Amino acid sequence: MNEEYNINEETKINEENKISEEPGLSQESKTSEDNKAKEEVRSAPPEKIDTNKAGIIFRLCIIVFFLIISFFSIYGIVAPDRQFSENENRVLEQMPVITPQSLLDGSFMKKCETYLTDQFPFRDGAIHIKSYIERFLGKTKENGAYIGKYGFLFDQQSEFDKKKMAELAKAVNAFCKKNPQLNVTFALVPNSSCVYAENLPDHLQMKNQNSQIQTFYSYLGKRINKIDAFSALNKAKQEHQVFYRTDHHWTTRGAFAVFEAIAKPLEIQADEHYRFFNVANGFRGTLGSKVSSVKSSDSVEICFVESLQDNFFIDFYGEREKSATFFFEKELDEKDKYEVFLGGNYGKLSVTTRNYDGKKLIVIKDSFANCLLPMLAPYYSKILVLDPRYMTESVADIMQQDEFTDLLFLYNANTLFEDVSLKTVLE
Repeated sequence: MNEEYNINEETKINEENKISEEPGLSQESKTSEDNKAKEEVRSAPPEKIDTNKAGIIFRLCIIVFFLIISFFSIYGIVAPDRQFSENENRVLEQMPVITPQSLLDGSFMKKCETYLTDQFPFRDGAIHIKSYIERFLGKTKENGAYIGKYGFLFDQQSEFDKKKMAELAKAVNAFCKKNPQLNVTFALVPNSSCVYAENLPDHLQMKNQNSQIQTFYSYLGKRINKIDAFSALNKAKQEHQVFYRTDHHWTTRGAFAVFEAIAKPLEIQADEHYRFFNVANGFRGTLGSKVSSVKSSDSVEICFVESLQDNFFIDFYGEREKSATFFFEKELDEKDKYEVFLGGNYGKLSVTTRNYDGKKLIVIKDSFANCLLPMLAPYYSKILVLDPRYMTESVADIMQQDEFTDLLFLYNANTLFEDVSLKTVLE
């Protein structure tokens, strides 16, 4: 029985060995075939690439790039340099002159950089494209302007340098001391970002400009009247828009609110009837030019005093012809509609009225005063208006030509904090 079992078992093992040794089924044979297949895959030629087509595309890219660079280079050489940008409302940098000093102090290279930036071909279009891209990316600051709520755009605040402001106040105090006959008033107007702080972009924190103004006022002498323009504007904005949404200037309504605050220290009995007329719509000012992706615009109003009609004239001292109006209507057809007031800025002009017994006023100012002058005119026989940014004479030399009773400083805070002219003309 045991012998039979062993024979059967041996037969079974032999049959299994026989099967495993059949060709193509052994482990070694399988491994050999797999390796052979892999070698065939490795040695197979790669798919053929159309090198001619790739080369053509590469050459076309180089040619297009070269043509673009050549076009801009030739255009930049052939096209005349632009003197002024209406979009940005500023004078553009011109080709600087090389001097040994400018090369040594590095100012030539800095001016060259500004020149190339200002005279870049199709600059306005590039600014618009940049504005739309930045707005699409969710940025709330474009080209130096902040995008606020309800279509308001805000300028950056100038840095308040205490030492510099103390020195300027010292010059003002010294001038007033030399001219004790003058009744002196100082009106320093905050920016729209201070008056309309609630419309600033969320999470944007700006310094308290009204506090900075009060600090500057503390440097001025006691005999100088200081106007709280912030309170006057903050009250007036409940009924009127006191700053343009797309320009850094205040509106005529804002100017009138501060005029009412100025009247008391200037001893003016404001009994004139003031009428306001809307003379233009669709005004997009300096800030609107920086942020073309925001489509808000403003209306422009003038303040008309009927008693002044045909009772005064303005002398621009050769910068333009004499005028019998404060308002230059043709400027409403231009981009900067704010220039309807006086037609722009001048170093010196005078307003002479038929109020022969009236007092005489000097206004030392920036462009904020342009729309306020018609409100002052009825109460003076003469107003001498000086803008230190464009002056070549000193205030003392000009004052010798007449006897003045009042002096008004009227500035926007940004202009005064950056000023480099006022101290010079006072000294």
